[in-house]
Amino acid sequence: MLETAQAHYIRNVMRMKQGDFLRLFNGRDGEWLASVTDHGKTQSSVLLKGKTREQSPKPSEMHLLFAPIKKDGMDFIIEKAVELGVTDLHPVLTNRTEVRKINEERLKVQSHEAAEQCERLDVLTLHPLVDLKSKLAGWRGTPILWCRERGESPHINTINEKAWAFLIGPEGGFDDAEFAFLGGMINVKPVTLGETVLRAETAVVISLGYAKILAGK
Repeated sequence: MLETAQAHYIRNVMRMKQGDFLRLFNGRDGEWLASVTDHGKTQSSVLLKGKTREQSPKPSEMHLLFAPIKKDGMDFIIEKAVELGVTDLHPVLTNRTEVRKINEERLKVQSHEAAEQCERLDVLTLHPLVDLKSKLAGWRGTPILWCRERGESPHINTINEKAWAFLIGPEGGFDDAEFAFLGGMINVKPVTLGETVLRAETAVVISLGYAKILAGK
C-alpha cells in the first residue's frame, strides 16, 4: 500500500493504471519492481515482482548547514543536495536570513522526489530549523567548513576530510557579529571557494561538488 502523497503522484501525475509497472525503494531494502493493482480514493495498492537493485552501502556523512532562501533557490538547493550526496540538511537562521519559516513537509517531499529522479536509494535527513548559535552549540562530530566570502582562508581544495559538513551563509552574507562568533568556534574551519562573492546556491554546488569529487578518488 502506498502512502497518500505517493498514491496521488502515480495516479494523477503519472497517470498510471492497473497493471502498469514502477520501481520502489524505502531506503533500507534496495529497489523493487512492482505493478499497480488498485487505486482507491486516497491510497493505491501495488504488488512487488522482484528486487532490481541491492541497497547501496550507507553513504559517508555529508552535512549541509544553510540559511533558507526564496522558493526557487530553495528548490535548487534541495535538488542539488540530494544529487551530490548530502545525508543531513540543517536549515539555520542567521541575522540576515530573509526567509524565516520553511515548510518541512514540502522539503521532505522534494528530497524524496529528487532521490527518485537521480535513482538514489536512500533519503536524506531534514533537521528542524533553528538559529545558527543553537545549532553550533549542540554540534558534535565532524568539523564544519565555513564557506567564508571575506578574509584570508585556505582554499577548499586544500582540505581533506573523512566526513564533510559545510556552512553556507544567507543571501546577504554573515554580519560582523556572526563573523566574530564563527571565528571563535573551535569546531568551525573557515575556507574560501575563490575570489568572487558567490550566490548561496552556487556556493552549495561548488562545496558539495568538491566533496563528491574527493569521495570518488
